[in-house]
Amino acid sequence: MDNQGFLNFVIYKLLSLSIQFIALYLLILLCEWFAEKKGYNVFERSWLITLISLPLLTLIIWTIIIGRFHLF
Repeated sequence: MDNQGFLNFVIYKLLSLSIQFIALYLLILLCEWFAEKKGYNVFERSWLITLISLPLLTLIIWTIIIGRFHLF
């Protein structure tokens, strides 16, 4: 791989990870808005955010691992 190919690879990976984490952040903000609308207290809010964001975060980590080791 030449320098240009390596640079394109790094930019692609950086953008891919950035988009995934921006999506996660937006999901957390959406959960926070929903919890505020329903009037949940701090513990119910944290439970709701954990319940919704943890599976998505797990999916992001699996995607990174599967992509890195070419498992599929």
